[in-house]
Amino acid sequence: MDWLSRLLAGVAATLAVVGFGGASPATLPAPPPRPLALVSERLDASQTPPRSTIPDTRLCPQWWELARQAGWTKDLLPTLDYVLWRESRCDATAHNTTRNRDKSADLGLTQVNNRSWCLPTRYYPKGYLQTVGVLSTVGCEQLFDPIHNLRAAKAIFDYAQEKNGNGWQPWKL
Repeated sequence: MDWLSRLLAGVAATLAVVGFGGASPATLPAPPPRPLALVSERLDASQTPPRSTIPDTRLCPQWWELARQAGWTKDLLPTLDYVLWRESRCDATAHNTTRNRDKSADLGLTQVNNRSWCLPTRYYPKGYLQTVGVLSTVGCEQLFDPIHNLRAAKAIFDYAQEKNGNGWQPWKL
């Protein structure tokens, strides 16, 4: 029965981190200390947030440094982290067509909708992401590459911020 109580405690901690349940953070066990990882050699140190600024409650920490390289600022990373978790569970190969009535698909880490953003339209004959230079090919296959997906999401965020005053609107935040 001890394994069951540990499992339930883990589920309660996970739900509390993502904002569900009535458990307060004070009732949850403290997370184990995380070792500091080395900064990736391909990133310039000025682009990488210091490890001390990345909170322990992050859900998709493996993508934070790449997101910074893709143009996301450190103040946007916590919300982007939530979007990555909610949309794809941090899986760069996520591909969803189940809830799309228009037969479109949502692709990659941030679940970029192909019909809205990378397929040709009346206003963007090459596709929006191709027109603004984020994707180089016609079609959406590049969205399964994490850096292209994060750059595409940043372009979409910037577009929504300019047009609607809410960059997170495409993700319903």
